Amino acid sequence: MTQDTSGGQSGSPISRRRFVLGGAAGVLAVGGAGAYLSSQSSPSEQTYLLQQGYLRWEVEPIDGGDTTIEEFYDYQDGTGHPDSSVIEADAASRMFVYDGPVDRSLVFLHGSPNVDHGGSATFSFSGLSRDQGEWAVRDDPVDVDDDFESWNSGNANVRWEWGANATDGGAYWGVLDRSDFTVSVTPAELRGVDSWRFRSGELGDLDTYDLSPAKPAKLKPARGRTVKRANVDITPDSSSNEFDPYAEETLTVAVRAPPEDADSSEWVQPSALDPGNYAVNFGSKEYLAGQNAAQPQTYFRQDGDLYLQYKARAANFSLDSAYGYLVTKTGEKTFVRGRDVVRPGGFDNVDTESAELVVTDLNIDPEGGDRENLVDEYVEFKNDGDEPLDLTGYDIEDEEGWVFHMPDGFTLAAGERFRLHTGDGEWTDTDLYWDVEYPVWDNDGDTITVLDGDGATVLEYSYPRR
Repeated sequence: MTQDTSGGQSGSPISRRRFVLGGAAGVLAVGGAGAYLSSQSSPSEQTYLLQQGYLRWEVEPIDGGDTTIEEFYDYQDGTGHPDSSVIEADAASRMFVYDGPVDRSLVFLHGSPNVDHGGSATFSFSGLSRDQGEWAVRDDPVDVDDDFESWNSGNANVRWEWGANATDGGAYWGVLDRSDFTVSVTPAELRGVDSWRFRSGELGDLDTYDLSPAKPAKLKPARGRTVKRANVDITPDSSSNEFDPYAEETLTVAVRAPPEDADSSEWVQPSALDPGNYAVNFGSKEYLAGQNAAQPQTYFRQDGDLYLQYKARAANFSLDSAYGYLVTKTGEKTFVRGRDVVRPGGFDNVDTESAELVVTDLNIDPEGGDRENLVDEYVEFKNDGDEPLDLTGYDIEDEEGWVFHMPDGFTLAAGERFRLHTGDGEWTDTDLYWDVEYPVWDNDGDTITVLDGDGATVLEYSYPRR
C-alpha cells in the first residue's frame, strides 16, 4: 500500500498539526515541553471516571515513576516512541492518563508504526484550563516562534495528521491532579483509524475501553465512585443471540452470578440490582453513548438470576452492532456495566472488536545465570480482549531471528495467559517450551515480536536496554 499523504485540508502535509485555541490559530514548538512544576501534590491513589453518555468506566493512570511525560513519549524523528505496549499494532486513536514524577498528563496518541497508511484526527476540548496546565508534549508541530494564543473559556480544538508507519499526538500536563474537574473530549473527525479507545492500568497489562467515535467522552476524578461489572446474558434461551433489530419483538436479558473465577470486588450479584429504584438501561454502544437507552417492560427473578425484557426496536441496534450493553447502578457511588455479544439480523460483528495479545510479564535474566536456568527464562502473554484468540500459525521472534512457531489449535481464552519458556519441558495450556540450548532474550534489551498466520505484526514489545 502506498503512503497516505492526504490531510484533512487540501495541500496540508501529513506530518503537520494545526492547533486552534478558542477559535484563533495557535502554533507550538517542535516536540517540546513547557515548564511543568506545580505546588499541588499528586494524589497517588486517585482514579478517574470515564463517561460516554450512560456508559462509565473506572480508569487508572499509567504509572511512569520518575520518568516525565516528555521522556516517556520519546519524540524522535518526527514521531513518538512510547512503550510499545501502549501503541498496539492496529490503527487506533488512543487516550490515557500518565502519572509522572510531578502531576499527571492527559495523553493523545494516534496511528501506529506498524500501519502502512496515515490518518488525521480533530478533537475539541473543554476543561483544559490554560491557567493550570499546558501542552507539555507537542508531536509534529508547526515550527514557528509564538507558541500560544489567548484562550477562550478554556476550550481548544486540535487537529493532528500523520503519515504511514508513524504516530501523532500530544500530552496536556496539569489539571488532572485537582480534586474536582471535568475534561470533555469530542472527536470531530477520525480518519485512517479503526477505533477510538482509552487505555488504563499497568504497562504490559493495559486495559482497553473502546469508545463511540460519534460522541463526546468526559473524564473526572472518581472521588469514591466505582464501576462494577455484571454477568449479562442476552437471549438466554438461544445461544445464537440473533434477532430482528427493527421488529417489535421482546428481547430477554438475564443478569447471572459472576463467573466462578471472577474477583468478587469487581462484579455485582443479580440480587444487588434493583430495577424498581434505579433505571436499567439497555442498548447498543452508540445508543447508550448518546445517553439514550431502552427501559425494561417487565422484570422478574428466577433461581437467583434477574431477567429483564426489552423491546428490540427500542434498544436501537443496527446490523453492524457487535455487543449489547446493560448499565445501571446499585447506589449513588456504584455504577454497573455489562455486555454480551449480539447478532442483529444474524450478522456476526464481533471481529470488529477483536482479541488483543499483550505481554504481561518477562524474566529475561533468571537467578543463577541464563544458560544454567533456561526454563526460568520466559515471556508471559495475555489475551486482553473479550473473545478467544486462536494462535495457530503465529510466530514469536526476537531481534536476532530466533523464531518460535505456535502449535496448531492453541487457543487463548479471553483474559487467559501463557508463558513461553526458553528451555525444555512438557507443554500445557499455560506453559510452552522453546527447547533451545541458549538464552534467547537479550538481558540488555530486546524486542518481542508476534506475527499472525498472514505474517502481519500483531504485537511488538520492547524492553529497555540498561
